[in-house]
Amino acid sequence: MAAVGDLRRDGYVVLPHAVGAGQLAGIRRELAPFLAGRFFGRNDFEGFRSERVYALLAKAPSVAALVEHPAVLELVDAMLHPNYLLSANLAINVHPGETAQTLHTDDGYCRIPRPREPMGVSAIWAIDDFTDDNGATELIPGSHTWGDEEPDPNDEGVLQVTMPAGSVVVFVGTLLHRGGPNRSDGTRLGITPQYCQPWIRQIENMTLAVPPSVASSFSPLLQSLLGYSIHPPFIGYVDGRDPRRLLTGDDRQTGASSGRASTRPAGPTW
Repeated sequence: MAAVGDLRRDGYVVLPHAVGAGQLAGIRRELAPFLAGRFFGRNDFEGFRSERVYALLAKAPSVAALVEHPAVLELVDAMLHPNYLLSANLAINVHPGETAQTLHTDDGYCRIPRPREPMGVSAIWAIDDFTDDNGATELIPGSHTWGDEEPDPNDEGVLQVTMPAGSVVVFVGTLLHRGGPNRSDGTRLGITPQYCQPWIRQIENMTLAVPPSVASSFSPLLQSLLGYSIHPPFIGYVDGRDPRRLLTGDDRQTGASSGRASTRPAGPTW
């Protein structure tokens, strides 16, 4: 897959027109009650002129199609170990007047000296068109190979990722990026699923954000990404067993590999 080579070389890749207008309309309908202009960011990083919707799958289940999109997961498969998890998943609606974020990396909370392999992979889906004046994501190609130097916010290498609605930019967790300023007179809605290595604590506590009563309606693959799964030999167990039984009521031991059901024993039952 050529996109994997681009991702490794540049730190990011854009997949244009990955979902259609019908799916986007359904997502907008589900999100509408949570994007009424009442709750904006609490600090400059969240964005004082940006609305953020957390615990997203519990509020807009149709976002599942983005989280488990095959073309995106093919890229994540190439960069992370099997049994990786969904670390964060949120909608960001950038309003007019929003300023640029600080340049940052999504796996910067992993205090491991750079340069290094990424501990995560992020995707940002364009629910609206990402244009040069409405807050399109900005990034520095190649910065995933840098050391620990402080980035220059005015770096001439900063690139705007403009793309039509339904497209997605995928980038490694070590890539410097930011939300751009919104100088337009309209909002810019994006959704960002972020994936992490299977042994890292998720940014969002997914099994509380998406509890069993909600998670049981999703595919086994998505359930595994949320954390209803085992990373062999037994990381993630509940009472010594695979946590997926909390969704199915099945007391049989099952494991998980890359989000797919397995007959491999989940580990001890003590």
